[in-house]
Amino acid sequence: MLKPMGHHLIPAPRAQVRRTGIAAFIFAFLRPRDAKAASVGAGILTLTRADGALEVPLEEIEGTELAAGWFWSSLQIRSSSGRITVSGLSKPDAWAFDVALGSARVAWWRRTLAPHSEKLRSVCDRLAQLADPSRYVARSVFADLERAAQEAVAPFPTRWPTELLADTPEIRLLNATRDFLGNAEAHRRQANEAFVVGELARSKGFFDRVEKNPLTGEQRRAVVVDEDRNLVVAAAGSGKTAVIVAKAGWLIRKRYRHPSELLLLAFTKDARQEMEERVRRCIGDEAGDQLTVRTFHSLGMSIIGEAEGRRPTLAKVAEDNKALFDLLKGIVADLMADPKFSQVMLGWFKEHFAPYRSEHEFQTQGEYWDYVQTHEIRSLQGEKLKSYEECEIANFLYLNGVPYTYEAPYEHETATREKRQYQPDFHLTEAGIYIEHFALTASGSTPPFIDEETYLESMAWKRRIHAEHGTVLIETFSHEKAAGRLTANLEAKLAEYGVDLCPIPADEVFAVLEQQGRMDPFTRLVGTFLQHHKGAQLTAGEIARRAAQTPNRLRAQAFMDVFQPIFERYQASLNRRRQIDFHDMIGKATEHVESGRYRSPFGYILVDEFQDISPGKARLLKALLDTSGTTRLFAVGDDWQAVFRFAGSDIAIMRGFRDYFGASARVDLETTFRCADRIADPATKFVLHNPAQIRKRVAAVRRADGPCVHIGLAGEDSPDLLGESLKRIAADAANGSESPSVLLLGRYRHARPNNMARLEREHANLRLAYMTVHRAKGLEADYVVVLGLCSGKYGFPTEIADDPLLNLVLAAPEGHPNAEERRLFYVALTRARRGVFLLADGGAPSAFITEMINDRYDVTVFGRPPERDVACPTCRTGRLQRRTNVRNQGTFYGCSHYPYCEHTQSPCPHCGIGLLAAGTAGTHRCRDCGQSVAACPMCDGWLKPRTGRFGPFLGCSNYPRCDYTRGEHT
Repeated sequence: MLKPMGHHLIPAPRAQVRRTGIAAFIFAFLRPRDAKAASVGAGILTLTRADGALEVPLEEIEGTELAAGWFWSSLQIRSSSGRITVSGLSKPDAWAFDVALGSARVAWWRRTLAPHSEKLRSVCDRLAQLADPSRYVARSVFADLERAAQEAVAPFPTRWPTELLADTPEIRLLNATRDFLGNAEAHRRQANEAFVVGELARSKGFFDRVEKNPLTGEQRRAVVVDEDRNLVVAAAGSGKTAVIVAKAGWLIRKRYRHPSELLLLAFTKDARQEMEERVRRCIGDEAGDQLTVRTFHSLGMSIIGEAEGRRPTLAKVAEDNKALFDLLKGIVADLMADPKFSQVMLGWFKEHFAPYRSEHEFQTQGEYWDYVQTHEIRSLQGEKLKSYEECEIANFLYLNGVPYTYEAPYEHETATREKRQYQPDFHLTEAGIYIEHFALTASGSTPPFIDEETYLESMAWKRRIHAEHGTVLIETFSHEKAAGRLTANLEAKLAEYGVDLCPIPADEVFAVLEQQGRMDPFTRLVGTFLQHHKGAQLTAGEIARRAAQTPNRLRAQAFMDVFQPIFERYQASLNRRRQIDFHDMIGKATEHVESGRYRSPFGYILVDEFQDISPGKARLLKALLDTSGTTRLFAVGDDWQAVFRFAGSDIAIMRGFRDYFGASARVDLETTFRCADRIADPATKFVLHNPAQIRKRVAAVRRADGPCVHIGLAGEDSPDLLGESLKRIAADAANGSESPSVLLLGRYRHARPNNMARLEREHANLRLAYMTVHRAKGLEADYVVVLGLCSGKYGFPTEIADDPLLNLVLAAPEGHPNAEERRLFYVALTRARRGVFLLADGGAPSAFITEMINDRYDVTVFGRPPERDVACPTCRTGRLQRRTNVRNQGTFYGCSHYPYCEHTQSPCPHCGIGLLAAGTAGTHRCRDCGQSVAACPMCDGWLKPRTGRFGPFLGCSNYPRCDYTRGEHT
């Protein structure tokens, strides 16, 4: 049945084998499922079994195995669907059929491979180019190669006859293609690394000359890595703009893009102008004339102009915040004529004036006072109150025309030597009624930081006092606020005593609010919310969903009830004038790109300061990229310098670059040419205290012999820290011939020294300038002096909290405390080349200064020693500050949280001036005279001399909170 042909066995048109005689009988009985006959024809193996015939395509056969016995042999056939055995064959038949089957498979494969050889060869030719690619293999290009490889191998099964391996070119091509597909990304990485190495050598001359100084290795790598989406994460002073300039020049020089295809984007006019000038120097004026360098806003304007045939008019309120706030204020005034709106506004100021947090949410008294001070809990009548719930009661009384005084002395004398005069929370002066508000839950529990037993005893005492003197006491409770019934219950309680409510007119309320200066903060909140609402391009439904998920849903809804009519009037005002603001501009431009009304000519988009991107601008950018599958993105930024969240920037876009824009390549610029190493290292440690920041290492070119960051702390005699800093800078720079530049930085504009002109005269050898840290971003100086690093409302970090309502329209809040303030402080530190002076001039050092001292940063400290700060023993978060008694001009120490925390402390008994701080071995030590006194063994107080009925003794300085006493000489 088999015909020899050369050294191969080629089957005749049909080869077959069958067991016969006694073998057929025995194997039919012992192995009934084995095949009793087999034949191979054109592409098919046919097996005959007891239960019928089975056909197996030759391409599904993976191999065969011969099993020889004493008398008979069997042939086992492996296929993709399982194993089949042909048993009971003579040895010659079994061997011959195995050879015939193998030959049939080889012939089938050769016939099948022949039509596909050209496609396989084409793919393998492209794969061969990966060994030395002429261009970076971006994912979009690579995806085409992968698809072609998959299509080339798709017609074939995973295995083939081993006989084909030695002499069949198509099989070698097929093997090479399948090897590539087995780990395609590894091949791409190897190819790109080969390209980068080669291109760095080929473009060395260009990189040496493109900027004033030759580019560094990491800058060059950032340029030649040319993925579809590229993110360059840069350190401060690492040459971000130089990389963008070099990238643009390299793309044009390599003829990868025509100048007209490049779009360079900046966020400010100054940055755009600098970028354009530097790129023109690189590529020349002729190519520069064809280049497009814009801000996002000018890009939006040009897109609208091209899509609509005319450029829109930009509203004045888009560029002038004062004009915006004036417009909003006028809108509110007009809306007040609507009774429905005026009631909504009254409700806002009555119950939702600040974000509500119950005292029961805080673990320490100091944390609660921090909250009260931060949000300045002030009633409509104008006084500061000690709790949000008390303020709500005060507003209710005021709006309903019920005269009251807050914490006025009780009408009957109650003061003793140990206890001051009783001051009820509220006294209704005309009704003669007192109101006490108690911070108790429905189960009678106090906040965590209040001793429950002492508090309940105080409640009982107040009730007894009113009972003894026959005065009316109305009680309100925190659990009534939790149930949403605080003012409703109070109204019912007042009615029991015949107190009539007489609501005052809305116009009178708003006249008072205007007089108190409270309408301006409200208008700013509305204006800021409006800007972010439009910038984020959120629908009313999306905001409603966010509001429903916020912890204070009622307040969020109350604000939206106020905001929506104002917003509608604002939009109507713009439409009436046929004007748009910046947010409308970006939104309209994006719609034109997405709809296809604007056809983007840009094949490569380069963006500087990418950390400042907002959701609206990111959407426009993505729309431009999506117009063509070949448009690429090159973004450069530093998330450590993301400090414009208040302007709508969303750091999450840079952190989630791949999620927003697709698979990308990241290159880090970690070499700073600006800061000395002993500035860069502390600054890096400081900013990475927040684990959410993108991690990178920063290496400084400049090396310093000693610490370059110096902290100045004001002493009791208030030394001139700024003057001392400038003297040190002048001395440090004395060896240099040039006049060093000194940048004075503040968190706010009002931190600018009043005596700048005098300072400039006194330090004529220094080039002094002042600006806020935000304005200084992108600038540098030889020395930086940061002013006002104190705790407090206008400190650094600022204690002015953003209203949580802004989270409805802003990027998701960050988990790390003071995350953006920490980045802003990093910006301040990294403006300096040679030295930084951080001055806590005007109060207790800020949390940032305390961290740098306590965590042993590489800093020096001058002025008073850092350990001389003493925390308030009552509230813990306040600091003890020296004060003077107005009556006897004596010295004492009080908490910085006063009037909320009323803790006071006597000065050192030895010098009569200094503050005692915890020392060692059971003593307190005066931070001025250095003398020691005994510490109280029961608390953190100290023992001071007192005199009682039985003579002198020692008592705790924290009396009456601690009543420990002992004999004077014990």
